Amino acid sequence: MATVPAAAAIRTTPLLLVAVLFGAVAAFLASQALWSLTALAVVVAAAVLAGGVWLTGRKAEQEL
Repeated sequence: MATVPAAAAIRTTPLLLVAVLFGAVAAFLASQALWSLTALAVVVAAAVLAGGVWLTGRKAEQEL
């Protein structure tokens, strides 16, 4: 199992915070029954998380 270096984790922490923020926005929009905006917020949150995972993996490969 590969471990993520602390430096890579620090670089991706802002991305995780943005994803959590968009998740909270999606939950709020869902509570207001604004489904199209909810879907958009979920897609953005998923894209940010995927980008963070990709970035973490790429940085870990370069440091090996």
